[in-house]
Amino acid sequence: MNERIDYATHILIGIKKSGDMTVVAHWPRVPRQSDVDGKIQSAGETYASFVLCTPTSIIPAPGASPKKRPLWP
Repeated sequence: MNERIDYATHILIGIKKSGDMTVVAHWPRVPRQSDVDGKIQSAGETYASFVLCTPTSIIPAPGASPKKRPLWP
C-alpha cells in the first residue's frame, strides 16, 4: 500500500467483545454506506461493533521516512 493517510481518510474498525480492534477497511474519502456495509458483511471475523472514524492526529513512526512509511503496520 502506498496511499497516504490524511485528515480526509476514513477508517472502518472492527471491535471484538474482548476490546481488541482491527482495521477492516479504509478509504481516502467519505465512503458510501453501501461500501461500508459491504466491508462489514465480508469482514470474516465476529465483531461486537464497528466504528467509522477519521484521524485526529497523524504521527510518524520514529525513524520512518514519509515516503517509505506504510499505510498500516
